[in-house]
Amino acid sequence: MAKRFVVTATGDSLITRRMPAYTDAGFTGLVDLIQSADVAFTNMEMVLSDFEGTPVVESGGMNLSAPPGVARDLQRLGFNLTAFANNHTLNYGIEGCLRTLDELRAIDFVCAGAGRTLSEARLPAFLETTAGRVGLVGCASTFGKGQQAGARRDDAPGRPGLNPQRYDTLFVVDQEHMEAIQRIAEKTGAEERRQFGYWMGFTEPPKREGEFPFAGLSFITGDEFGIRSEAKKSDLEGNTRSVAHATQVDDLTLVSIHAHEEGKERWIPADFIIEFAHAAVDAGADMVIGHGPHLLRGLEIYNGKPIFYSVGNFIFQYEYMMRFPADDYETLHADQSKIAPEVIRQLSADDTRSFPADRRYWETVLPLVTFEDRQLRSIQLHPVSLGFGTPWPDRGTPRLATPEVGAEILDWMSQLSQPFGTTIQVVDGVGHVTID
Repeated sequence: MAKRFVVTATGDSLITRRMPAYTDAGFTGLVDLIQSADVAFTNMEMVLSDFEGTPVVESGGMNLSAPPGVARDLQRLGFNLTAFANNHTLNYGIEGCLRTLDELRAIDFVCAGAGRTLSEARLPAFLETTAGRVGLVGCASTFGKGQQAGARRDDAPGRPGLNPQRYDTLFVVDQEHMEAIQRIAEKTGAEERRQFGYWMGFTEPPKREGEFPFAGLSFITGDEFGIRSEAKKSDLEGNTRSVAHATQVDDLTLVSIHAHEEGKERWIPADFIIEFAHAAVDAGADMVIGHGPHLLRGLEIYNGKPIFYSVGNFIFQYEYMMRFPADDYETLHADQSKIAPEVIRQLSADDTRSFPADRRYWETVLPLVTFEDRQLRSIQLHPVSLGFGTPWPDRGTPRLATPEVGAEILDWMSQLSQPFGTTIQVVDGVGHVTID
């Protein structure tokens, strides 16, 4: 008998408050779809420490923490698989990270992407279902310095943290501007400092022929100005090894990557994200789930496997944080005398800028992806709204979109996916992806 899986996957669950069982049709219909799947994935964007631990300076925007009970709320919705590798994993330090992992473990919420050492963070996690065994490898490219897990040695301990997928950024200029940059580096003394760093042994020389580091950036020459990115080889090799490991002992392999990095637009993934996703599929992944930029990105079918470059937000409740550490006030350029809700209102200038002013951050799709013996059979896309334009505290909670809004969401998803050669047909308000 063929092993058949229905998989659903959402992006960021930035859930800061308990979620009751709402009874309206938009919410219950969404829950029914989630619970119809054998595998239901979401990204755990919260530290489940209830503000215990030590907040960090590089917080990814703001330090996020929530009561551990929100994880049970996600389970009640139907989620049974999560990743905890993102730019908020270390928001409350090692204590907050490890407590979150302990809280998830205590309720049997299968989680990948973080651990007490790099090896542990990079290990696949496995979900046992009646349909079969599902493996998950979770990683992040967006995180603060030092928040990645460290490897343990025989003579030194490792470091708790997230599983990294780092990358290099290259700024492309023409020869005339490259020569100008090199002259600036020479005249200012920056080049002399750089060479001294090499001599001391604390700085690596350029990795590529023609690459010139200056002011913390790397420049190369090319025919057109632009920005390129490449996946860090050691991380890519480590993560694809984990994918290959999972495929040997599971019936379906999923890969999650939290990546804010963008191309020419917010909704276009950076080069290295595409490189990573293709490498994951080549290593045996059956589905790649991207999240992080808080908005939708396109869908690619690569070698018969779906790559969701971002499934956007699923729950988006950053506005209901009731306290911030002092460092966050500085990061957000806020008056220390203000309470947290006042800071949020200042950040958005009363909803006229930032997240509340752009509907793309409040609209997404819920995919239902069917596999049989690892072969992709179908993809349905159900449009979801998080309440763009509604007042506090209504927005941030997902519901099935109305027909009018749903049509706009699916049209946008279709536009995003066209550059990847993906065709989406809409039938009765649901997107159906053409599978060759």
